[in-house]
Amino acid sequence: MAMLNKSLYSIIFFISILIGQNTKPTVAILDFEGQGVDASEVQTLSERMRTEIGNTKAVRLIERKAVEKIMMEQGLQQSGCTTDECAAEVGQLLGVQFMISGSIGKMGKSFTIDTKMFSVETGETVRSKSATHDGDISGLLTEMEILAWEIVGLDAPQKLKLKRAGTEAQRTVAVLDFEGRGITMQEAQTLTDRFTTSLSSTDKVILVERGTMNDVLQEQGFDSGECTSDECAAEVGAMLGVEYMISGAIGKIGNAYTIDAKMFAVATGAAESMKSITYAGAVEGLILEIEILAWDILSLDPPRALKRKRKQGVPDYNAVGVNRKTKTGALVRSIVPGYGQIYSGNKVFGYGFLILEAGMIGMVAKSNSDYISYENEYNTQLVNYNGATVPGDIANYKAQVDQARDDMISANDQLTLFSAAAGGVFLISAIHAFLTGPDLADNGSKLPIRLAYDPTLNQTQLRWEISL
Repeated sequence: MAMLNKSLYSIIFFISILIGQNTKPTVAILDFEGQGVDASEVQTLSERMRTEIGNTKAVRLIERKAVEKIMMEQGLQQSGCTTDECAAEVGQLLGVQFMISGSIGKMGKSFTIDTKMFSVETGETVRSKSATHDGDISGLLTEMEILAWEIVGLDAPQKLKLKRAGTEAQRTVAVLDFEGRGITMQEAQTLTDRFTTSLSSTDKVILVERGTMNDVLQEQGFDSGECTSDECAAEVGAMLGVEYMISGAIGKIGNAYTIDAKMFAVATGAAESMKSITYAGAVEGLILEIEILAWDILSLDPPRALKRKRKQGVPDYNAVGVNRKTKTGALVRSIVPGYGQIYSGNKVFGYGFLILEAGMIGMVAKSNSDYISYENEYNTQLVNYNGATVPGDIANYKAQVDQARDDMISANDQLTLFSAAAGGVFLISAIHAFLTGPDLADNGSKLPIRLAYDPTLNQTQLRWEISL
């Protein structure tokens, strides 16, 4: 029966929310009880819940002053009204339907919040919620804001959940396909995809998926790439529920390319950031430029790797006679230690590995030569020892045999040591050549992966390539 009454009041509460403003349930909040927490901090946290419950617009909230007035008339203080009976009595005097009360405690380094909303008429608990927070007490402000929504049966806004996760600085952004002027639509779309990927790598924005945005565009009667005006972008952004939209255009003038991009606030239409790039070179270089643009438009400093690639320049891979140097090419050439580094332009390490390997090979050759000499000496003295008959000669030859054997063992140990060292230099040289080798052919990726448009399938694909 108790569960039935609880369910009934929950249903009544939800119905009253849905009916409208004039029939919203009336609610009063008592200051939470503090257990191991300073009273002033508890009062501040209770006030934060009052403010946030007002933001839900789901209930009619009685002001704190009205609650304090009733309690003063009854000779009570909020901090002293901790029982359900006291709270229900106050609620009846206020004429509200529901009361919210709770407690905030501390256990070791963790804080706990327990709150409930109950019917003044019956005393039945309509809903109860709890939260645990590890860290500074200031984090309880966010927990109280989230609980304010949950205690009235609503899902907390995404921005509060992100704030709890420590990502409140992230902005929600959607990117429209850049308009192509002088380049194909497929090239513009591929560059937009790379721009979006680079935006995501900054970890400073939350991006709307391309599929979700295309669905909204289709609902508005647009195809991808047709929504080029600010008004259209703002309308799409409002439907997506994002804070910012990014749109732009990629053009070609003579042998130069231009990229213009703008990020603006959906709510006001005001430009947050506007960036432009002029680039002269092979069309592949636009991939690097648009990666850097993604950082620039967020007013972030691009990674040093991107700056280094821009400084090195991007070769025209379609030009005759252009040498496409790659990490794999450096690795293959490292069959001669140091040659992979020389191939990559790192001559200091290249000649260093080459000289070091040559020195190790020289020591291997010397140790092998010494071993052969000592072995011959051993065999000669052993023959003499076996043929000797005079005790003095026998003792002399035996000493020479033992010395030759010791020298032979020592030479063999050195041969093993220098052979291992030569192998180690070879291996280290190969690994170093690959890690420090050129990566211009990889379009800025550590792996030989690139985005490409397949006109047959009419889709953008990830492709794995190995260049020699």
